[in-house]
Amino acid sequence: MEITLSPEDLEAVKRNKREIERRFNDLKGLERTLKELKLEYLREHRDRLKKKLEEMRKLYEEMTEFERKARRDKELLMVFRKELSEENRKLRKELGDRI
Repeated sequence: MEITLSPEDLEAVKRNKREIERRFNDLKGLERTLKELKLEYLREHRDRLKKKLEEMRKLYEEMTEFERKARRDKELLMVFRKELSEENRKLRKELGDRI
């Protein structure tokens, strides 16, 4: 098992070395230390998951907004295409009438 500590945590371990050694010398202290480590791990894991969830929510909102804009743009282009087609039809008819 490997434990990675931040520089701040390492300093805290050094400051509390005697307390930590005393805890490791008795079973209850060891259990308490393990529970604290487990809780800290679970808190960090929860925080990472919350952050990931928030990122996913933001990306989902951006994606749905993009889809709405794409649909609106498509509708506008279809209207423009129809108008252009009508104009072309009228111009062809005018040219055909002149010939």
